[in-house]
This record gives sequence, C-alpha cells and structure tokens, in this order.
Amino acid sequence: MNLPAIQPIQIAVVGAGYFGSFHCGKIASIDGVQLAAVVDVDRDRARRMADEFGAEALNSHRELSGRVKAAVVAVPTSAHHEVAAELLSFGIELLVEKPLAITLADAEDLCRLADGNMLRLQVGHLERFNPVFLEASRRIHKPSYIRMERCGPFPGRGGDVGIVLESMTHDLDILLQLTDAPAVDVTASGWSVITSHLDVVTAQIRFADGLVADLMASRVSLERARRFLVLDEKGVLDVDLAGGWIRRNSLDGSREGSDKLRLDGGDPLLDQDRSFVEILSNGKQPRVGGAAGKAAVALATRILECIG
Repeated sequence: MNLPAIQPIQIAVVGAGYFGSFHCGKIASIDGVQLAAVVDVDRDRARRMADEFGAEALNSHRELSGRVKAAVVAVPTSAHHEVAAELLSFGIELLVEKPLAITLADAEDLCRLADGNMLRLQVGHLERFNPVFLEASRRIHKPSYIRMERCGPFPGRGGDVGIVLESMTHDLDILLQLTDAPAVDVTASGWSVITSHLDVVTAQIRFADGLVADLMASRVSLERARRFLVLDEKGVLDVDLAGGWIRRNSLDGSREGSDKLRLDGGDPLLDQDRSFVEILSNGKQPRVGGAAGKAAVALATRILECIG
C-alpha cells in the first residue's frame, strides 16, 4: 500500500533585509519545510532572495493569507505590531524577531491575538539558543549581582528604534531567566550620538529578591562585546557570549576546572528556527513565547520611561 507523501510545512519570511536573509537560508535548510515565499516591500530584493531559495517573491505580507501555515517576521522593529497582528488575524503562526513590539500595549495586543486565535507566537531572543548561555545558566546559583555589557560599532542599518529595544532587550531577557522576582526599582541614563534615538544606555535594575543588575548597551563602541558577570553564592561567573567561554572564580579564589571553559558556539539561529518548526509539528509551546517577549518589552519600557 502506498502511503500519501507528507507535505512540507509552508513557511514565509517577511522582510528580506539583513536578518531576514539569514532566516531564509536557515528555514530552507530544515527538513520537512518549504520556504514558500519571501516578502519585502522592495520587489527586487524579494525576488533576488526568493530566486536563491526557489520561493515565491511577494510584495506584501497581506498576500500570505491562505498560502502558508507560518511566517518569520523580520521587518523593521517599528513595523512588528502592524505586520504580526495582520498575519495572526489570517491564522498564521509566527516567529517574530525581537523585540516583540516597540510598546508594551502593542506587545500585549499581539499576545492577546495569538491566544485568542490559538496560535503559537515565538519571539526571536536568540541568546536563549546560545550554548554559552545555556551552560552558564546551569552554573548560576542564587545570583546577587549581575553586570551586563552589549556593545559594538554602528552597523549602518536599523536605527528605527533606540539601543534599548534594538539590543539591550537580549540582556533583559537573559536577566529575566535568572530571577523570578519582580523589578522594584529602575534607574537609567541614555545618550543620542549618531541617530535621533538613544545610542548608548546604562541602567540599574533592583529586584524584590535583592538581585541588582547593571546593564550597558552601545552601538557606537569601537569593539564588540556580549558579556556578563554574575556574583552568586558560589563566587563569580564570567560569561563571554561572543567569545564562547565561561570562567568561574570561587569565593576562596580557586577555580572550577580549567582557566576558561571554552564552548562551541553552535548555530543559534538555525537552532531557533528549527525549534519553531518543531512546535508547528508537535503542538507544543515555544521555548521563548509571547509572554517572555512581552516581559522584555515591559522592562525595556521602564528603562525608557526613566530616561524620558
């Protein structure tokens, strides 16, 4: 008896810019998936990317209605809510690049739409799939202080939002994985250097469990850094997310194992996109769902309100 062939999951990528182009390659490489469409307001860019992966080129996300099961939303941050809300109204399940939205009200609206339509909503907080963070999180015990730094030169793209939403939300999401306590006090300062938005921001967040976190994000630095340091009950854990290493100094000055535990950085974007595909098949909820995306936006909003 011939069994019917299993049809691949039809997925679109909306936004064929810098990050969208990477998503196209990852989605197209996953077994059981067909990159069905590439959508971009720039017709030529959509066509070039679609041709590379054998997909259909579309000019508007509205053309996806009835065509695909799911989509990756990689449009500029300021357009996340408009695009994602319409796609959810079409019954399309989503992976939305971080941040989920630029306002808390918009993030809450997307969560309501997803829940109301019984659709999965995943948010692209990529560090959750970084093997360095995954290993570090297993080694952290009752943190009392965290210092986080995320810096780099201006990339020449983006800039439709400030550094808090563009970049610091990665660290806010990490921070929220390391404590269950609510934030009770937030102070922050920020500066515009190149764009009309904040390009450099420092913030301090105090949590109800006593945890204090200092964060710094900049897109006008000379060198790149994605690093955080944790003081916990076992000592100090130094984590370099970009360099791919972890180092523990215990309270008595000794070290755990070698000077630095070096880790394979893997392919977090592929792992994230593959995780999205898996939940489309198995009916489970995403590792980084809408609630997590909303929580990061809520904390980012408090930081921005402090700066004014």
